[in-house]
Amino acid sequence: MYFGAHVKSSGGVWHAIENGVEIGAEAVQFFAGSPRTWAPTLYKEKDAARFREARAGSPIRFVVIHTIYLINLASDRPDFYEKSIRSLSGALAAADQLGADAIVTHIGSHQGSGFAVGLERVRRGLLTALAESEGSPVRLLLENTAGAGGTMGVDFRELGQIIDAAGGDPRLGICLDTAHIFESGADLRTREGVDLVLRELDEHCGRDRLVMLHLNDSKTPLGSNRDRHENIGDGDLGEEAFRLLVNEPAFEDLPGILEVPGLDGSGPDRENLARLRALVD
Repeated sequence: MYFGAHVKSSGGVWHAIENGVEIGAEAVQFFAGSPRTWAPTLYKEKDAARFREARAGSPIRFVVIHTIYLINLASDRPDFYEKSIRSLSGALAAADQLGADAIVTHIGSHQGSGFAVGLERVRRGLLTALAESEGSPVRLLLENTAGAGGTMGVDFRELGQIIDAAGGDPRLGICLDTAHIFESGADLRTREGVDLVLRELDEHCGRDRLVMLHLNDSKTPLGSNRDRHENIGDGDLGEEAFRLLVNEPAFEDLPGILEVPGLDGSGPDRENLARLRALVD
């Protein structure tokens, strides 16, 4: 596994590369715009070219855009649903313009209508976004959730159902968030727990669907269903869980990206990356 971080891209999208390099990252994730507004991000070609040039001259091996928090592909509100699809399509277009490898998205919540009803909405939304970006190499990664409030994709069974419903498009993949899966009830602190997660991945999705990990400790206990990230080794997952994860052969060639608060509260930092690297055998 190689390690990266969610970084800021304010002041020019190429700063995402510079900010990642500054803390010793080998992969970067960033928001293409404000994560809490619908406004689409359209890059000027000169800015996109500067980003591509910065990446080419850096040690960054993987680039992913995180979609905005507002997206809910399972929403029963027509206006909100359409905005969610437009935002997802916009993120794919922005990633293609920058030469990014993938986008990662939260799927959303069925808000009490039930998984089956939500699944049909998610299916249509994903198919629309994929069709509008046909020919692009950018992967669309679905992130597992902590399991609160009817959120879709709480485990590999649900993620597999979503991928199958969307026709098994080869561009669809998975981002495994370690805090979320722990908070949803999967104990990554033991060898047996990690093996169980891998078996469920194989059974419901296939290991080739796993493209990246979000490496986050958890501020809340096992099965809490509450999404709260903590710095590596300082939470309920703890150091030994990450020792298992960073040395897991199934994850050997994948990027593991930090979304932790950081020691000074300003986000992923060099110290958290150092903690991960110190655990590698």
